[in-house]
Amino acid sequence: MPNLYKRPGSDVWHFSFTVDGKRKRKSSRTTDKRLAEDIAIKHEARVRRAVVHGTETVLTFAEALDLYVSDGKSTRFTVPLFDYFEKWKVKDITGPEIRKAAKIIYPDASPATWNRQVITPARAIINHAAEAKRLPKISVKRFKEEKKRRPAGSADWLKAFCKAAKKLGMPETAAIARFMFETATRVSEACRLTWDDVDLQHGVAFLEKTKTEPRKVFLTRAMVIDLANVRSLHPTLVFAAANRSTIKKRIDKVIKEAGLKRLTSHELGRHGFATEMIRRNGVDVATTADHGGWKSRRLLMETYVEGDADREVIDRVFGKKGGS
Repeated sequence: MPNLYKRPGSDVWHFSFTVDGKRKRKSSRTTDKRLAEDIAIKHEARVRRAVVHGTETVLTFAEALDLYVSDGKSTRFTVPLFDYFEKWKVKDITGPEIRKAAKIIYPDASPATWNRQVITPARAIINHAAEAKRLPKISVKRFKEEKKRRPAGSADWLKAFCKAAKKLGMPETAAIARFMFETATRVSEACRLTWDDVDLQHGVAFLEKTKTEPRKVFLTRAMVIDLANVRSLHPTLVFAAANRSTIKKRIDKVIKEAGLKRLTSHELGRHGFATEMIRRNGVDVATTADHGGWKSRRLLMETYVEGDADREVIDRVFGKKGGS
């Protein structure tokens, strides 16, 4: 039976108990003694079960999500997952269950949406907790997506966009468009960029918090000039915008004014960067991945590298042979 007590100067009940030779102490967060007793008994039973049968028998998805968010991970797409899996034990959440959840949460969505908004974040949350608690990680089969050629940003598109943005008195929007296109930066990463992260003298910027790991990006001369011209607009944030929705509104406004084909921030930025590097300029995949912050080179290979099925390539490599 847990021991209930109050700390000096506090009306909140705390409790303590010993499990496997180790003393455990915790606050009940209530001033109601009967409720505190109930909380203490349930918590002790849970801890004992974890000691005897393993942490995986008691860890819930809600707790895994709390660990994930506490470590500064993205909360995007997590609310529907929390609503669905809130009371589930992590050990009961299998790959098939996650795939089933995707179709229930988003019944009319495409496979790409199921992958992006359910499978990817659910797997990340569970595996993050698994790594912290030294538990087995989970693998989830992705839904097969229909491959579509997405539009991508280009140097010509960017030139027209920047001209229109500056004409509208929106130099910061021209600057963020160039920054995303030339550095493969995600819009959320660009929003977080502060002037402390930028070294205009040496032409570099440091992305401290990214989807994968911190990285340094190199700034072109045109990029340095654009940034220098917006230095006075905001004391802290480079692009004077705290969230993606603000950037989206600004970009859409410029696109409409310029009469350009509409691109999302991803199509303009990372997709445009990779397309410009690999397809338009023949830069190798390894170099593109390093400069663009891609952890998986396979993703770049599958998305941007296309084979040559013409006879010409065989003749060029092996030469035209006469009869044997």
